Amino acid sequence: MALIWNIVALDANVETGAINTAHWEASDYEVVDGKTHRGRRYGSIGLEANVDAEGFIPWADVTKENAMAWTKAALNASQSDFSDEDSEIDEVASIESCIADDIAKSKAPVTTSENPWVVAEQQAAEEAARLILEGGE
Repeated sequence: MALIWNIVALDANVETGAINTAHWEASDYEVVDGKTHRGRRYGSIGLEANVDAEGFIPWADVTKENAMAWTKAALNASQSDFSDEDSEIDEVASIESCIADDIAKSKAPVTTSENPWVVAEQQAAEEAARLILEGGE
């Protein structure tokens, strides 16, 4: 699957149409041997809107593409505030990398949150079902 970015909501001033916050999510998944492995990040980021600027787009006229471009630009700009002048951090790429890492870890887990007796019961039930389907006992 391809990673999907989505704008969940936009907070805006009703009177001026100026958008001040974008709520976003990014997600991806991969199915391997019938099991779905997922990765997801979400958050919100402040946007600066100047209603007097040339090219200002009020909330009612904003497209999903506009909002996504502004959100990604704001994410990257917010990280550059904390980095050295010589290093530029691409927060969007970092978010996408974390999602890919989550999927990879799901496919090859190093920890578990399951109870061993539940896993054993599930394995026994699956084995019993397989034997019944194969005509065994």
